[in-house]
Amino acid sequence: MPFTSDQAFDLLKQAHTGGRMPHALLITGAPECGTNHLALQLANLLCGAKADSLENLMHPNCRVIRPGSKIRTITISAIRSVEPFLTMCLPPGETRLVIVAEADRLSDDSANAFLKTLEEPPPQTLIVLITELPSRLLPTIRSRCIRIDLVVPSMGERMSEAQRSFLPAVRTALAKLGSDVAALALRSDFQELLAAERAEITDRITSELKAEAKNIAEGTDVRDWEAQQKDTTAAMIETEYLARRTQMLELLTLCLGQAVLVASHAPDVKPVAPEIETVANKFSVANLMARMRAVDSLQKDLSYNVQEALTLDARFTQIIGTSPL
Repeated sequence: MPFTSDQAFDLLKQAHTGGRMPHALLITGAPECGTNHLALQLANLLCGAKADSLENLMHPNCRVIRPGSKIRTITISAIRSVEPFLTMCLPPGETRLVIVAEADRLSDDSANAFLKTLEEPPPQTLIVLITELPSRLLPTIRSRCIRIDLVVPSMGERMSEAQRSFLPAVRTALAKLGSDVAALALRSDFQELLAAERAEITDRITSELKAEAKNIAEGTDVRDWEAQQKDTTAAMIETEYLARRTQMLELLTLCLGQAVLVASHAPDVKPVAPEIETVANKFSVANLMARMRAVDSLQKDLSYNVQEALTLDARFTQIIGTSPL
C-alpha cells in the first residue's frame, strides 16, 4: 500500500519505538514523493543527524552511497568503501545508517557485493535503499528489504504527465472492476499510451543529441560524436521509458490502495477519482489487496525477459478482471 512520506515516517517511528525496526528498507517513488526526505527523517530519528539534503548529510554514524562517474553507476568500490564503517563497534543504544540513493544504478558487481551485506547485516544497522525503479534491482535484494512505496500528497494535483494521460482509462476500468472485458480494454489503453510515450521520449532525446552533436562538430574536430553516443542514447531512452511505465503502474497501485483505505474507514483519504469510493463499497479489503499484489507482480514480471503480451493479459485480468487470484 502506498503512503505519503509523513505517513511512512509515522509508521517507522512507531516501529522504532516498539523495537521492531527492520534491518533494511526499500523506499520507492519519484523524488517528488519525498523519498530523500524520508531518509533524512530516519537519519534524524536514529542518529540525531540533521541535514537539508543527502549531499549535506554529515554524521559519524551515517553514510550515503550514490551514483558516480559519467555513466552514473554505483560501483563496487563505492560499496566496499563502507565496509570498514559497517564493521565498527557501536556503543549500546546507537544506530548506524547506510543510505543508497538511486539504488537501481547498482552495477552487477556492486549489487552482488551489496547482497552479502543484506544477507548478513551487522547489528545496530539500518540500510535504506532509495529508487524510482525497484524492478531494476535484483529480486534477491528486494526480497531482503521491507518495501515502502511513496506517493505525493494531493496526488491528483501532482501527477506526472504519463499518469494524467492514463487516469481516464483507469477510471473507466475501476467503474467496471470485476469485468474481464474491462481488464483487456485497460491493457490495450496501457500499451497504446506506452507506445506514444516511447515515441515522444525517442524523438526528444534524439533531437537533443543531434543539436549537441552539431555544437560539438562546430567547435571541435570531432565529427562522429553522435555515433559514439549510440549506446548511451539508447540507455537514456530506455531509462526514461521505464520510469514512465512505472509511474503508470504506480497510479493503479495508488487507486487500489486508496480503495483499501476507504474500505478500512481510514480518516482523511482524498481519492484521486470518484470511482474509488464505489469500488471500496463493492469489494472487500482482501480482494482489493490481492489486486494490488497483482500490480506488484506485473512490475516484477516486466523486469524479466517475459512474453509481454501474455503477461499483460494475465496480470491485467487479475488487477481488473473477474478474480484477482
